[in-house]
Amino acid sequence: MFETIYPASIVIFALLLLYLLSRFKLIPQSKTGLIERYGMYYKPISPGIHFLVPFVDKMVVFDVKKVLNLNREIVEIQGEPRASLSLQVSYKVIDEKDYHEKNVDQFMRSLLIDVAREYIENYGTSGISQQKIALTTRFKGAILNKVVDWGIELSEIDLLMAMEIPSQQ
Repeated sequence: MFETIYPASIVIFALLLLYLLSRFKLIPQSKTGLIERYGMYYKPISPGIHFLVPFVDKMVVFDVKKVLNLNREIVEIQGEPRASLSLQVSYKVIDEKDYHEKNVDQFMRSLLIDVAREYIENYGTSGISQQKIALTTRFKGAILNKVVDWGIELSEIDLLMAMEIPSQQ
């Protein structure tokens, strides 16, 4: 009887030990993480080695510093393309609880397009390539108003290109 229990217990113990060792997670220095306990936000975690409670904890890892590239985004006014923009926005996550990578990038993209649309409606597109400083300042102001809501800190915004699209009338 002990001849069959002993090897089986060694196999079970080895599998259990392997599973527990797999619950140790490493977060690299350039990233940060969140622990979700029972599917709910529990706490932020810093870079290093962490042990996750089996069957209870889940870890989400993301970059602390992010860069959003918008290349040749078309700004339409009344269904007609009026301008093309290329931007690079660098930001840092400051509040991990409210951070959702895809949502921030998506909301930031739509915010920047809306700001550009409002700018073009007020000032037109003639000479828009020379008005980069004014347009960049408006982008910064709009993002800074949303920093608290999104849990980010704006590092840099660079308007790479602003170009008028001639109307096709």
